[in-house]
Amino acid sequence: MKETGHFAIKEITKIEGHANLDVEMDSGKVKKCELQIFEGQRFFESMLSGRDFSQVPLIVSRICGLCNVSHLNTAMKAVEKAFGVEASEQTLLLRQLATNGEFIKSHALHLFFLVLPDFLGRESVLDFGKEEQKFLLHGIALKKAGTEMVKLIGGRIYQTVAIRPGGFTALPEEKQLGQCLRLLEKERPLAIEAIRLFASFRDSFPFQRKTEYLALADENYSFVKGTIQSSTGLAIKDEEMTSHVHERILPYSNAKQASLGGREFRVGSLARINLNQKALEPAALDLMQELGLKFPSHTIFDNNLAQAIELLHLFDSSIRILKDFKLKKEPAQQISPCDSTGIGVTEAPRGTLYHEYKFDSKGIVQRANIIVPTNQNAHTIESDLVEFIPSLLDLPQEKANLEIEKLVRAYDPCISCATHFLKVKWKKN
Repeated sequence: MKETGHFAIKEITKIEGHANLDVEMDSGKVKKCELQIFEGQRFFESMLSGRDFSQVPLIVSRICGLCNVSHLNTAMKAVEKAFGVEASEQTLLLRQLATNGEFIKSHALHLFFLVLPDFLGRESVLDFGKEEQKFLLHGIALKKAGTEMVKLIGGRIYQTVAIRPGGFTALPEEKQLGQCLRLLEKERPLAIEAIRLFASFRDSFPFQRKTEYLALADENYSFVKGTIQSSTGLAIKDEEMTSHVHERILPYSNAKQASLGGREFRVGSLARINLNQKALEPAALDLMQELGLKFPSHTIFDNNLAQAIELLHLFDSSIRILKDFKLKKEPAQQISPCDSTGIGVTEAPRGTLYHEYKFDSKGIVQRANIIVPTNQNAHTIESDLVEFIPSLLDLPQEKANLEIEKLVRAYDPCISCATHFLKVKWKKN
């Protein structure tokens, strides 16, 4: 590639959604690097204004097919906090199971279908050799296990219908929970093999750049509760979130970028492992020790290994919950709205997710604010590329473009989530 000049990657491949990259070089250094997310804005924050609180989770679960449970759970936490509702222990456990299922299917899809070709030196899964095709079957089996759990708890696979603020409209049956447990136990060995597989690629991409990490941290490595923590020692309460995490609109992208007190940072599986690895399920920790997998890591390509580690944690966490689960009939709680603000924070597959709603006395949304993981990572992706691209000068442009795409894919960006905003200033004549 040229030391001075302009190049662009049109439509980065094998990510969720559509994005370009525009780069200008000067004497071997990057002068401009813009991750241009051009997928159309989808107006969800504006769409929520004037809606009743009961409609909010249903609407926001449509932001993304991959992350619908995460948006649903985060919105419900915000609604319940606003109106002083305490979810029951059974409700919280079922929500955790649905979340685990979403993470399993999302991680399996990303690992085996989108980034594994990068590690195997293939353009796509269509180019896998005969011996490599078994990995596609592994990915499908893992994804199915997660999908079945989401379907069981939520009532259907996408945009679940049973999970509501204060409880559930319908509960799964004991027999179905048993079937889910047996499926997880059957496919669990594939989660172990996933760690071994992606650990074998750990030295393939030596690039690393130290930055700040942010994630929920909890004694049980929970994705739905905990304290927001930073690798610099910062601890943030949910209600203080908007005092620390700020978004800005960019002239070249349909997605916002977020900063943490003005600083760039990373969220996602690597951030969670870096900050909270001691809380992983014992089998995951034992396998990490056996394979010599040490964290914290500052190479974004280890985000994929971290996803594989989380897969085993998710299987074991779900199996443990299901073995001890005693289902009881439990009606959803009645909710009395009031003039208030609620903030919900959870972990989505790609990182920390925030929902904030201001309600009036009738429970009607006056203002909505949603901060998604991809927008939090966007600045860091650009900063990584500014440092990474000069190392590719000896490569032909086509091969350099591929290496750049690999780095972006390692973040597992979700463009559908990223393009949910709209702010309009009407000019009066």
